[in-house]
Amino acid sequence: MNKKIAVHAGIVLQLMNNTQGLTYMELKEKSQFSDKELSMAIGWLACENKILFSSDDDKLYLNSYFYF
Repeated sequence: MNKKIAVHAGIVLQLMNNTQGLTYMELKEKSQFSDKELSMAIGWLACENKILFSSDDDKLYLNSYFYF
């Protein structure tokens, strides 16, 4: 299970590459992950300090610390 979460986390990081941040729904649409899969990947990245959270009005954006 951990390997699958790590793979999904890597995909999420790649999707955020060269963006100003994506919302949860944008990531879900781009990744085609279930809520559970995406939430676990985001949690993994948060624990690894590889993701930033920011907000603009009523939306939460996720940003990568790393740029490829």
